[in-house]
Amino acid sequence: MKYLPPLIEQLTSRLFNIERRSGNSRSESIILTGRRIYILPTYYGLLFAMLLMLLLVGSTNYNNSLGFILTFLLASIALVSIIHTYRNLLHLRVEVGKAGAVFCGSDATFQLQLTKTDKQMRYNICVRTKGTSPIVTTIDDNAIATVKLTRPATQRGWQPLEQITIDSVFPLGLFRAWSHCTLPISCLVYPQPAPPSPPPTSRGGGTGNSSTLNGADDFIGFRSYQPGDSPRHVNWKGAAHSDELLTKRFADHESSERWFEWDARPDLDTEARLSLLCRWIIDAEQHGNRYGLRMPDSTIPLGQGSEQQHRCLKALALFEPTAT
Repeated sequence: MKYLPPLIEQLTSRLFNIERRSGNSRSESIILTGRRIYILPTYYGLLFAMLLMLLLVGSTNYNNSLGFILTFLLASIALVSIIHTYRNLLHLRVEVGKAGAVFCGSDATFQLQLTKTDKQMRYNICVRTKGTSPIVTTIDDNAIATVKLTRPATQRGWQPLEQITIDSVFPLGLFRAWSHCTLPISCLVYPQPAPPSPPPTSRGGGTGNSSTLNGADDFIGFRSYQPGDSPRHVNWKGAAHSDELLTKRFADHESSERWFEWDARPDLDTEARLSLLCRWIIDAEQHGNRYGLRMPDSTIPLGQGSEQQHRCLKALALFEPTAT
């Protein structure tokens, strides 16, 4: 489908300035009211209008009644199609969905939900962002349609979703109705993992005794409970008589504890260190180790599991080096 040049759309948006007049444009839910929707003819619509002009001139020149009937019939069909194209977007609700974290170098995925607020079906709704192919969906009796937009994740940190355009040329393709939306949805981009590399040799934060690493399930004492500790190792009997939760320590369990520190590789630059730490955290999680992270601006205690991995990788993704 051929649309009008983007310059015409931009001039139309600036002329009417609909999004600014519609109040808060960055809410998590936007309803496409009549003040937010633009509508213009497509290339085919302009060609169709030229055809109608030729038919009208020919019918007038030859005083042909059948020509007048055909001209006015086609014109009435085009006018009715304007209403259907406009109503196909009217009162459509656009809501923020999920945006899972990804690694730098992959594609960030943003999930949006389109909901109709009436019983009318919506056909061939296109959702797009700048530089991406449109996602076409139809909202049937389920009343909710989920759309996933992808963007290349080229830089770590929070990557917001750019302004999206929702449009439709239903039913005849003679007119295009569209609306611009800016939603507060961002995807967290982790650093790109470095190639496989041996982890640091320090364990247990450098305080462990090497003689205790040779045991097998040897109980060596208690320590304070930390998020991510296995419930099997919590001293529940002692917790019944005290307000403090303690975790049992075992020799073989201590041998699998690792601390990943920012100063472990001072020879690397900032991004290379972050990539290497990212690799160590991923490998530690895959091997079932308990691990912690020490950064210049924060410390994440020992833990294990998907939540621990997310906390550590998020700290790496949002790390900002201090100027020296």
